[in-house]
Formats: sequence, structure tokens, C-alpha cells
Amino acid sequence: MTLNLRPFSLSDTRALRYGAGIMIMLFALLWSAGSVAASVTASVAFELPKESEVQTKLDALAKKEKLTPAQTAQKTEYEQVLSFLDKIDKEKEKIRDIQTQYDKAPAQIKQLMSELTALRSGMDKEEQQKQLERMSLSQLEKKLTSTLSDTQRDQEQLSAVNSQLISMQTLPERAQAAMSKAYQRIQDIRNILNGVSADQEQLSSSRKLLLNTEMALLNVQLERRQKELDTNTTLQDIAQKQRDIFTEKLNQYEALVQLLQQQINSNRLTQSEQTVADAGVTDNASAKALNPLVVKEQDKNQQLSQNLISATQQVNTMVQENIKVKNWLDNVTQTERNLNEQISVLKGSLLLSRILYQQRQMLPDAALAKNLEEKIADLRLQQFEVNRQRDELYQPKTYVDQLLQQNGDANANEVIRKDLMMVLDARKELLDQLNKQLGNQLNLAINLQLNQQQLIRVNSSLQNTLQQQIFWVTSNKPLDWAWIWGLPAAMFYQAQGIIDDVHVGKWISQQLPLLFIVIPMLIMAGLIIWRRKDIVKHLQGLESDIGQLRRDTQLHTPKALLLTLLQEIPGTLIVLSIGMLFIYSNLASPQIIWHLTLRFALAYLAFGMLARILKPGGIAETHFNRHESEINHFRRSLHYIAMAVVPLILVSTIGELDPSTLADDAIGQVITISMLIVMVFLIYPISRSRIDENGNSLLRLLVMFAIMLAPVALIALVALGYYYTALKLTAKLIDSFYLVMLWWVVHETALRGLAVAARRLAYRRAMARRQQKVHENAEGGEIIDEQPMALEQINQQSLRLSNMALFLVFLGAFYWLWSDLVTVISYLDSVTLWHNGVDANGVAVSITLRDVLIAIVFAVVAYVLTRNLPGLLEVLVLSKLQLGQGASYAITTMLSYVITGLGVMLSLSAIGMSWDKLQWIATGLSVGLGFGLQEIFANFVAGLILLFERPIRIGDTITIGNFSGTVSKIRIRATTVTDFDRKEVIIPNKNFVVERLQNWSLTDTITRVIVRVGVAYGSDLELTRKLLLQAARENPRVMNEPEPMVFFLTFGASTLDHELRVYVRELRDRSFAVDELNRRIDQLFRENNIEIAFNQMDIYVKNLNSPAQEEVKFHSTTECLPQGNPAKKVDGSQDSAAL
Repeated sequence: MTLNLRPFSLSDTRALRYGAGIMIMLFALLWSAGSVAASVTASVAFELPKESEVQTKLDALAKKEKLTPAQTAQKTEYEQVLSFLDKIDKEKEKIRDIQTQYDKAPAQIKQLMSELTALRSGMDKEEQQKQLERMSLSQLEKKLTSTLSDTQRDQEQLSAVNSQLISMQTLPERAQAAMSKAYQRIQDIRNILNGVSADQEQLSSSRKLLLNTEMALLNVQLERRQKELDTNTTLQDIAQKQRDIFTEKLNQYEALVQLLQQQINSNRLTQSEQTVADAGVTDNASAKALNPLVVKEQDKNQQLSQNLISATQQVNTMVQENIKVKNWLDNVTQTERNLNEQISVLKGSLLLSRILYQQRQMLPDAALAKNLEEKIADLRLQQFEVNRQRDELYQPKTYVDQLLQQNGDANANEVIRKDLMMVLDARKELLDQLNKQLGNQLNLAINLQLNQQQLIRVNSSLQNTLQQQIFWVTSNKPLDWAWIWGLPAAMFYQAQGIIDDVHVGKWISQQLPLLFIVIPMLIMAGLIIWRRKDIVKHLQGLESDIGQLRRDTQLHTPKALLLTLLQEIPGTLIVLSIGMLFIYSNLASPQIIWHLTLRFALAYLAFGMLARILKPGGIAETHFNRHESEINHFRRSLHYIAMAVVPLILVSTIGELDPSTLADDAIGQVITISMLIVMVFLIYPISRSRIDENGNSLLRLLVMFAIMLAPVALIALVALGYYYTALKLTAKLIDSFYLVMLWWVVHETALRGLAVAARRLAYRRAMARRQQKVHENAEGGEIIDEQPMALEQINQQSLRLSNMALFLVFLGAFYWLWSDLVTVISYLDSVTLWHNGVDANGVAVSITLRDVLIAIVFAVVAYVLTRNLPGLLEVLVLSKLQLGQGASYAITTMLSYVITGLGVMLSLSAIGMSWDKLQWIATGLSVGLGFGLQEIFANFVAGLILLFERPIRIGDTITIGNFSGTVSKIRIRATTVTDFDRKEVIIPNKNFVVERLQNWSLTDTITRVIVRVGVAYGSDLELTRKLLLQAARENPRVMNEPEPMVFFLTFGASTLDHELRVYVRELRDRSFAVDELNRRIDQLFRENNIEIAFNQMDIYVKNLNSPAQEEVKFHSTTECLPQGNPAKKVDGSQDSAAL
């Protein structure tokens, strides 16, 4: 099968080309009548120099030993004059060739018409069939090979003619650009020759010669392009006739190949049947008279005969598949080559979009053979088995002896041996033929696999190219005042055309087959409606169980969602039924109406189910615990969004499946713009309320802004003429909206399941505590509070895991949804923003818009991963490795830095900032770090040391200098320490490396506590020791190992000093242990009459007013004091007060 994929030949494109040609000619006439008249006069007056004259001047300059700058410029200008003169000769030769072709065109057209007529009135098919029947198999195969070779040759010639046609069809556009540029250059040259510019230097003779020669060349080029335009229509008719001839030849070749293949298949099958007949396969009646062993071997020949016939039939089928796939491959390759030429010539034009739409509709829908790899493997095994059997028959007598010996009939007579030899001779022939057919089948299967792989690659490349170009090329003219003024008439004609296409009688006659599908769907919908009361009753029962600890389960919400879905099934089935009845209405193609039906049904199901979820007392309120005001706000907006989405579904589906109708789709453009404006007013309040919420992340803000601006961007695309692009994106955004709704429902269901699980776990723990208390106290325990558990009390690890799992699942769903548009990003490679040097081959390296977008994507992905991946790693991996808190924090922190560094490097690399360009910047930064930023750099290095050596960890209690506290954060520059007053202090990391650091919990948290006690002289020292040890052993905070120790240290001035040394497990127990030990020691000493001594002092009071300057000495233990002063005991802590 050969598909003739024409570039384009629509009447509207012809009119567009002819109109462009007329406009160009008018433009040329106006230009030549005006500003170019002087230049043409000048060019006529100017006489072109001869090449020999110019060459003589060059030779004279070459003879000089040293040239001045002016002479060097003259030499260059003379060389350019010679080049221009050569081009003028070539242009004149082209003009003569064009004129010659034009003169011969009538005779050539007549000859081509005669040839085409002769081809169409060729040999009759029946006569050709009879001629082929008289040929042998080898002759047929030879003729088939020759015909396929001719087909390949004509395919290449047809491709060349198509390329020529494309060049002719796009000639007006190319000529317009080239002629406009030439006219502008002529005007510039005329201005230079006339000295229009005031600051212009005087022209040299060589410069004038160069400019006049260039102007002459431009005039000749204009003449050649005008001649091409004048003869374009006639030469294009010749090319079209040539294309028709090659197309007719290819069609005849295709028919001949079919006849040849049929005849070859028939001859091969006849030959195989003849081989089977020559093998002497006997029937059942004759087999009864033969020896059982002979009959058994004859059955094997019978099986081989069937295998041979089957293999021959499979070879014939595979040959047909090979021819079909080869034709598809040739056609697709030709289409791809023609399309690339069209894109290069018509890049970005409105005409290109029409061609692209036509080419996409003409792509072959190839149904390729499957499981070829398995078939090839099976064929190789079969061929190996056939060869093994042939090797066994290499010595037939020995094989017969072995058969008779295995059968226990070694002394068989000669008749049996003769029969066996005949059977084996026939088997040899069968095996030879079968091996040949299997070999042919294997080769055909391999060729078919290779052709299919190539076809898939080429077809995929072609589809990607079409997808990219269609997406980025304008499908309509930009909207302007002319479009607005002509809108009513355009809408009227479009509506009139739709009405005229409907044939009611034919439509009704085609409904009978559809009724067998529609009626069962309506019956199913009626049954569900009939049982709706039971569904509602069951939903109410589930709602009544919500919040009841003993009846509420995790399955309540999924059950409620399924019942809600069941309520929307009848309406969805009715929408499907109505849509199916319109399939043959001729309002559009059946494919478009079927897709519309599916999308309308999906929209009804999605919006209807979400409305039921958000209704008062619905699942959102009872199951998801959403606030009533929030639900009402979203429910009101949902109704308006649904009304706006339905028309957009209609327009986007038609435009996506049949883009060739978009050029005249005035009604669709009005609907699209109107509904998008409605969406702007609906989405803006919702997004604005989300943006104003506190605690929003940067990513969420960006998403909200993107949602707000999406309808505005789509309206702009429609206004600029990118109507198809806007419809494609609209369809994807609608599907994404469904996916977001599904994600919200699943996410809320998962949260509710976690909440129910956490609540039941808390209940079980409370019941366990209650039973334990009842067991310990016969009076019973306290009543368990059955209030719902707050969401914040859910296990955070399970919540993060569920969120991440949902995120990954729906991220994959979003990629699948938008995957067909991923290829359009490659088109951005053609948008060059700047050049970034040259590569090793001297080719300029371009930085395109795609590179910038990729750099932005790398930066965003790095930011998101930096914010989320370390935490996810800690939850999924590090928490299961039983690492310390400091080790986990070090790993996650370093991972954040690595991700950030990779993101920066990849982003810079994407825009051409490779390491060889950044190394000098890095060198400069290193010098700056060594001088101006040495403290920051020192803190950075110290931060790395802290993370790897880990002298401090999160949660450690440390003392550095005179400051103590608990480490709360370790950053790359500084560490945050929370002191015992709960104040956060930022300490540079350098201090932890260079200063003395005391870590109270580096290896373990066990610390020693010392309690010093002084008893009075005369106290029982052994009793004091026992009491101190008793106080230590009774305290639960004091460790038994190492055991407590008491030491009598020294004889003090007033006390016998003792020291109690104990160990506590946790650092936080130190203060509590000292307090408890002091209180217990005081209690034990009082009970055992051991006095805790205090310091004594002597006070001397001088009477400075007494003339005798008496000195009175007071002792704290004396009973006699000065007259009028009572006795006092002054403690050491009261010295200043007493004085």
C-alpha cells in the first residue's frame, strides 16, 4: 500500500500563494516607479567593467612590493568586483534557463499528459494475471525484485518532485523577503553614491566601481526573481504533472507487486504440496497393510508435511507484512523530508499551520506485527531441530538398523527395510524444503523487525516534529478590529454550515445499532435511581458513626465516597447515552463526538461528586472536619466553575482533534475568550485568599500566582493567534483540575484514616492503663474520655510518609497527563538568546530559551529537594539506622549543601557557565576568602569540622568559656546554644575549634556530683559517714555503680569537712540530686544529734569617742558582753550586717 502524501494542494493555499505573488509584483512596480527609478537609471548608465580590465588592475597592484592601506583596500574591492561579475554571469545564465524551461513548457506539458494517459490505459489486470501465471517461480521472484527496485527509484524521484513543488509553492514568500531586502540595499547604495550623508568620506574610484557592480548584481537578481514569479505557475503545473505520473507509476507498481506476490504465494504453496505428494504419504487404508514401524515413521512424514504447508503459508503472510511495512516506511520518510523543507521555508507562518494539520491527518495508522522477537527465537529453535533430524538421516541404513533394534525387530525382512528407506528418502526432501521455508521465514521476520523499528523511530520523530510545530505555530490571525467587525457574519456562516451538515433522516436510521448499548445503560441508571433511598440511608448510618470511638473505623470514609460515587453514576450514564445518540448526527466526526461524550461524562461525574462531598452535612464536613464557611465558599464557586468548564471542554476537544477547522472557528474563539474571562473572576478570589494565609511556602505562593495568571495567559494566546495552543493547554488544565480534586479527596481520606488509627491507639493505651489501675486498686480506675483526638496529635512520621507517598503517586500522574507536551519543549532550542563562544570545531555555541528554562527548573528542583529531601531521608532511612541525633543532623545538613551546590552547578552549566569559565571566578573568590572574608571562611571550615568530627551534637550540654547551655542548631557558619534561661545564643563555629570546650554529654551523660558538709568538732565521724552514705543510697537519682563515696577531707577552722561523691545518670538530675541529698542529710543529722558547724569569729569594737580609747573584745561564744549590749552569735554570712 502506497500513500501519496502531498505537501499541500488546497484551494485556499493556492489563492494565498497567487495573492502573495500579485502583491509582490505590485510592490515591485510601485518601488521601481518611485525611489528605485533613479537607481535603475544609474545602473543603465553605468557600464559593467570587463573582467580582464579588473584583473589588469589587480596584477598591477600585485607587482608592487609593499602596498599602502589605501592600495590594500583597492585590492580587496577589485577582488569583490570580480566576484560580483561572476555572480552576474551566473544569474543571467539562470534567467536564460528559466526562459528556456518556460518556452518548452507547453510541449512538455503535452508530453506529460500523453504519458499519464498511456499509463492509465495500460495492461488490463486479468491479462496481466494470465501473463504472470505462465511464469516460473524463479522468474516471478526476479520480476518482484525488479519491480521493488523500480518502486524505490520512483519513490526517490517523487520525493525530489515534491521538494521542487514545495520550493515553487513557497516561492512568493521567499521572493517577497529577498526582493524587499534587495530593494533596500539598492536604496542604500544609491544614497552612498549620491553622498546623502554629510559626514561621508569621498569615495574612491574602486569603491564606486564596487558599489555600481553590486547594484547591477542586485538588479539582475531582481530580474531573475521576477522571472521566477512570472513562470512559477507554468513550471509548477509541469511539476504537478510529473508528480501525478510518478504517483500513477507507484500505484501500478503496488498493484503489480500484489499480483506478483499472490502468484508467488500460489506457486510456493503448489510446490510444497507437490513435495508432500512426492513424499508418498499413504492414507489410513493403505497404512493397515504396512508394518507398524513403517506406519509410525510415515506419521512423522505426515506431520512434517503439515509443517511444510504451514511454514509456506506463514512465509507468504510475512512477505505481505514486509511489503506493507516497507511502503509505510518509505512514505513516512518522504513525509518527514518534505515536512522539514516546509518548516525551514515557512517557519512561523500561518500557511505552515495549515500544512502541519493536513500532514498530521494523513499520517498512516500502522498496525504493526507483535511478538517478533519471540517468533524469531522460535524459528531458530525449529530450524535447529530440522537440521538435527537431517543430520540423523545422513546415513539412512544405520538409522534404519537403529530403528529396527529399538523396536525389537532387528531381523526384519528386506521388504520392511525397503519401505523404511523410501519413507526416509521422502523425509529428507520434506526436511530440505521445510528448512528452506524456515530460513526464508526467519530472514523475513528479521527484516520485518528492522523495518518496524525504523518505522517506529521515524514515525515517532515525525509526530514529535508535528506536535512541536503545531503547538508553537500560530493557527489563526491575531485578533484585531477587522476580526471584531466581521465577527457577526463569521459566526452566522459557521452556524449555518453546521445546520446544513445535519441530515435528520440518515441520523435516525443509524440509531438502531446504538440502542443495544444505550438501553442497557439507561436500565442500569434506573436501577441505581430506584435504590437511591437505600444509598442515602446507608450514608446517614455511616455519618452517625463518625466520632463514635467503638463504631467509627477507617473504612467509613472510603465507603461513603463509594456510595457518593454510586449516586452520580446514573447521571453519568445518561450523559453517555445522550452523547452516543449524537455520534452519527454529522455535527462532527464520530470520533470527535465520542471524545466529547466521554469528557462531558467525566466532567459531570467529577463536579457532581465534588458538589455532593461539599454539601451541608456531607463528607467534607462530617468526615474531613472542614469548616462550614469554607465549604460553602468553595461550593458556590464550584457551580460557576462547572458552567464555565463545560463550554471550554466542547471547544478544546473539537480544536484538539480537528485543528484544520480552527481558522474559521469564530464561535469557538468567542466562547473560549468569554469563559476564560469568567474563570479569571472566579479563580482570583480563591487564589487571593490562599495567598493571604500565613505560613505559605514560596512554592505554594508560586503555584497560586500561576493559577491566577493561567486564564489571562490563555486569553493572550488566543488574541495573538495561538488558538490551538490555548485550546491544548486548556484541555490539559481541565484534566489537571480533575487530578487535583482526586488528590484532595485521597489526601483527606488518608488524614482521616491516620486520625482514626491514632485515636483508637490512644483509646487502647488508656484502657490498658485503666485495667492496670483497676488491678492495683480494687476501687476501679478513672473514666476514659472519648473526645475526638486532635489532628496535631497524629503520629508525625506516618503523616509525612503518607503525604510523600501521595505526592509521588500524583506527581507521576501529572507527568503522564502532560507527557505528550514534553516534546514541544525541544522547539525552544530554535529560540537563541545569546552566543557563548565557540566549540572545538569552531561552531558558535548558542544559549537558547530551552537552556534558560532548564536552568530555572534545576534551581527550583534543587530548592524543593533542599527543603524536603533531607527530612524525608531522616524519616525513611536514618530513623531506622538507630543513629544519634547529631549524626542524622550532620548527614541531612551535608546533603542539603550538596544538593544546593549541584543545583547551582547544573543551573550555571545549562546556561553555558562551565567550569573552565568559572575557575577564574573561583580563584578570585579564594583570594577574597583568604583576606576579606577569612573569618566567615574560618567559620565555614569549622562548621564542616563540627559536622564530621562531631565534638558537639544536637542536644549536648556544653560549657565554652563562661557560658553553658544546650546545643539546639548546628549551621555551617554558627551554632545556636540555648542557655538555662531559655535564651538562644549564636556562637561562631570557630570558637568551638580554637577555644576550650567542655561537653557534658559527648560520650555519655553520667556525671559526678559532690556535696560538701562540715560537722562540729566532737561529732561521731563513723556515724557521719554512715548517714551520708545512707542519704546517697536512698536517693533514686544516685547510681549504685559507681558506688557513692564519703571522704573526711580536713580539719577546718570550725568544722570537720566531709565530701560526698555520687554519680547521676542524666545531666538534668544534678541539681535535683543536690537538693534532695542536702535535705535528706539535714534530716538525718538532726535525728542523730550531729551538729552542722559554722564558722566562728572574734569581733573587736573600739570606742573612738572615749579619751582612753578603750578596746572591748567580743567573742561569739562569750557570755559577758559590754554593758547594755545583749549577747550575739554572728555567722560568717552576716559579717557585713553585724559590722
